[in-house]
Amino acid sequence: MTSLLKIFITLILVTSSGCQLLSSISTAFNDTTDNSVKVPANQQLYQLLVDSSVNSNKPIKQQKLICEQLKSAYKIQNDWRTAWLIAYSVNRNFTCLSLVDTLNILTKIQLQQTPSSPLYGLNRNQINLLKNLSYLQSKNKKFKRKNNLLKNKLNKTTAQLQDVFSKIQALKVIETTINQKTQ
Repeated sequence: MTSLLKIFITLILVTSSGCQLLSSISTAFNDTTDNSVKVPANQQLYQLLVDSSVNSNKPIKQQKLICEQLKSAYKIQNDWRTAWLIAYSVNRNFTCLSLVDTLNILTKIQLQQTPSSPLYGLNRNQINLLKNLSYLQSKNKKFKRKNNLLKNKLNKTTAQLQDVFSKIQALKVIETTINQKTQ
């Protein structure tokens, strides 16, 4: 996820058409961080990506603290940028949010974006990847349950086989004893 974020930042910075696209959709993202100051959309997105990159490169302990702070802030303000930081920058191996919660928060972000947004496609792809991961995890759990059932059956069958072998050994001893008495 970190490398994808770096590639995305590089693409935005390198291509002038990316900057033009960002400025052309500034009305879609033009939000105020302070009620008196408007921040252009391309600066907001750039700052969001920089913050994501910075957070994702911090040690796991710091990421957990940032995660808790971001979740508290999200509960208060319900801002899609905060949700973005939670989902993308401090959720390594789903340590901040579970897979289901990550899917939910990304879906909420997606509903707040327009299809022309540069983040729309990235979110859509991430949602699809997480849905596939969820599907694969459920299949994995199903196979693990089947595997455990088969192991239990194998253990029972092995125990029964050992019981049969011990009975055969006992019958052989009885047969040998009978044969010795009859001779």
